[in-house]
Amino acid sequence: MNRIKYFVAFFLTFFLVFGLQQVMGADDLDLLKDMDKEISPAKESSGDALDLLNELGEAPAEKKNDQFKCLTQIGKNFEGSLQLRGHVFYREPEDREGLDKRNPVGDALLRFKTWTGNDKLRLDFSGWLEAGTQEDTYEGVFRWMQDNDRQRRYLELNELYLTIFRGDYDITIGKKIFQNGISTLYSPADRYRPTDSNDPLDPKDFGAWQTKVDYYLDKFTLTAAIFPVFNTGKPPSAHSRWSGDTGDFDIYEEDTDTSDNEAEEDFPNISIDNASYFARLKTTFRGWDLFTSAYHGLNPYYVLREETRGATTVTIKENVKVGNYAVGFSTDYKKWEFHGEGLFSFAYDGKDDNYINYVGGFTYTVDELAKKMFLEKIDVTIEYAGEAVTKEQCADNYTRSSRKSRLGRNNIFTRINFKYNEDLSFQYISDFEFDPTGRYNKIQSKYKIQQGLELVLAAEFFNGKSDSYYGRWERNDRIITSLKYSF
Repeated sequence: MNRIKYFVAFFLTFFLVFGLQQVMGADDLDLLKDMDKEISPAKESSGDALDLLNELGEAPAEKKNDQFKCLTQIGKNFEGSLQLRGHVFYREPEDREGLDKRNPVGDALLRFKTWTGNDKLRLDFSGWLEAGTQEDTYEGVFRWMQDNDRQRRYLELNELYLTIFRGDYDITIGKKIFQNGISTLYSPADRYRPTDSNDPLDPKDFGAWQTKVDYYLDKFTLTAAIFPVFNTGKPPSAHSRWSGDTGDFDIYEEDTDTSDNEAEEDFPNISIDNASYFARLKTTFRGWDLFTSAYHGLNPYYVLREETRGATTVTIKENVKVGNYAVGFSTDYKKWEFHGEGLFSFAYDGKDDNYINYVGGFTYTVDELAKKMFLEKIDVTIEYAGEAVTKEQCADNYTRSSRKSRLGRNNIFTRINFKYNEDLSFQYISDFEFDPTGRYNKIQSKYKIQQGLELVLAAEFFNGKSDSYYGRWERNDRIITSLKYSF
């Protein structure tokens, strides 16, 4: 019964928001008509006194329009989409206590974003409403400033930030999605935006609280940022089939010595000691896009430490402090695009591994051969990502590094886009991990039914050894369908 109420509230909100958009749009049209009247040539009047009265009568209306300009901009710039998504698993998962076995699974997602302001000051905000049939997945609405619960929110105000434009530099204050890196499929440097991974293969990026300055000097952009609030992503529920046999998304059975395979979380609170700092320099030089960045702060990948309490040994998840130093490039040559990144992660006091994570790859566009296959074009992207540990974790009482949480340690990523026309396209995605061997494959098609309405059909397959990243999901092969309306 409660779920029905949530769905009703969900769709009522959608129609209210959509209706508001239409009302705002109508107001904008009226404002444009008024502006047209104001700039049109004035008709000859019968007397100066009458003209003076007309001017006095028009002045308050103009002032009223100015007062509501910010509000009308919110409606005018409003964008959104409604997505209905469902997936069916081929097989039943291995049984364990409390497991959510429902199949098929469905969810609805209403995204929205808008802004108001001018060329000197701008306010942006975005978010979503969502609900679904999964157990132990949805609860409450957004939390400020810090959200350390793993449940999805029915209402998430994901971004709310103010941008101040000052010619040579911009200042951003608030909550905004933060991106770094230059690689296409996998980016070692892009690790500072938490994600909702309740469905690990359909993540959503969360905004990060920040104060950021972008300074522009010729072809260089210098970015400096402070992240005062630490937020991690949201893993699947312990009852989800994505949490494997142990009921934990990240820890495998051999990673804990406790009988129930559970670990406490030492979540960083909001304090000056837990603030993180970032700097980046980007430029374009003779056809090469280049960047270098540095980060000092909490590691998004946690480690495990042990603590003795009386006669009991407790395992604790901890996000330790690290320094990350990254470089990257991208360049084009005829039908080829080449890119690469490297990141060195240094863990203070030996609480995690020191390692180099790197990736290199290319995108090649096939057009002549594609036309012979009745396609407009084919884009092939292939990347190899690897990792080299320079020093293993060595701090006392720290028993497990973040190694198993780190993707891209020895992987080949592939994506092939087949474009038939503007309305129909196909895609193949693959991630092959070595030692331990695991494989992820996805086949997908997109069809634009009409302007703003898109249908997606996809199939995902997982296989590999049980201790590999994808092998633990070998029973989660599924068919996915979604219908998305953008407005």
